[in-house]
Amino acid sequence: MPSGRDLPAIDRWALPELFLTAVRTLTATEYLATARIPADHPYYTDRLPDMGRAGGIDPLLLLECCRQAGPYGGRELLQLEPDGRFLLESCTLALPGILSAGRTEGPADLALAVTARHRPGAGTARRITYTCDMTLPAGRLGTAALGVRHLSRDLYDGLRPPRARRATVRPGAPVAAGTPVAPHLVGRTRPANVVLTQVSLRQGRAQARLRVPSGNPGLFDPAHDHVPAMALLEAARQLSLFTAAETWGALPQHTAVAGYDFAFHRFVEPHTPVTVRLSAYEPAEQDGALGTHLPHMRCFRVVFEQNDTVAAEGRTQLTTVASPALVPGGDPS
Repeated sequence: MPSGRDLPAIDRWALPELFLTAVRTLTATEYLATARIPADHPYYTDRLPDMGRAGGIDPLLLLECCRQAGPYGGRELLQLEPDGRFLLESCTLALPGILSAGRTEGPADLALAVTARHRPGAGTARRITYTCDMTLPAGRLGTAALGVRHLSRDLYDGLRPPRARRATVRPGAPVAAGTPVAPHLVGRTRPANVVLTQVSLRQGRAQARLRVPSGNPGLFDPAHDHVPAMALLEAARQLSLFTAAETWGALPQHTAVAGYDFAFHRFVEPHTPVTVRLSAYEPAEQDGALGTHLPHMRCFRVVFEQNDTVAAEGRTQLTTVASPALVPGGDPS
């Protein structure tokens, strides 16, 4: 059973961020994992009133549980170096059950059926894809696939310049300074959970600057020497929610992430500005796989740029439950 001493194995350093509770081997490449969904968490359960209509469990919490199951299982069951580092290179998430089984309120046990496919890399590097099938007592949620690269400590240190590995931040100070956008515009109540500043929107295209609160262990830990991929996915969600509300009246409290499909190309440095750009897909361009299960699907392309280079890019898919703002003649208030 994972415990506090296993936090480095899942790339976390604060005990409240440990959700994995058990791992059991099935075969050389398959295992079962269990994660505990908390009833209360300062980041994952921070949402607007009535947000339970769009699912009770944060999709990013589900993805974080998968992310923890991957590294832990990789180190414990695939005999990877215990002090190595996992770098997330790609992430896909599809949650057709987010509005049914996902309405479950914590605490609850999340069951993860994990399959690990890996091939040896050059020297002390391996690329591994973890596919997780997620189920709650209320039913099946969907799947996530995480493509990661496992590096030995020496190889990782060789990739990062010494100044990056020595990067430290003052506790409580934002990594990227700036006044956060009003929390309710991005589905939050606490400014500490807002990762966007300088947001603008014009004709379905949005732009913002990334802001990562360093005092928020759910998003960024002082031990990190780069901005984690999970913080980028949160930024993609927030900018998508903002755009959906401003463009179509899809209220954030009635809208949830149903899918992600992202690639992470390079490290995002914590002290250099990051621009987030978003464009909305036309309905004909949307992926119809989730649309057969979920209402009011919208798809957004999101790109993260740093130093005029694309650091990460992908798609965010949102689903919105029926609300007055979406009904002709309804009261959007």
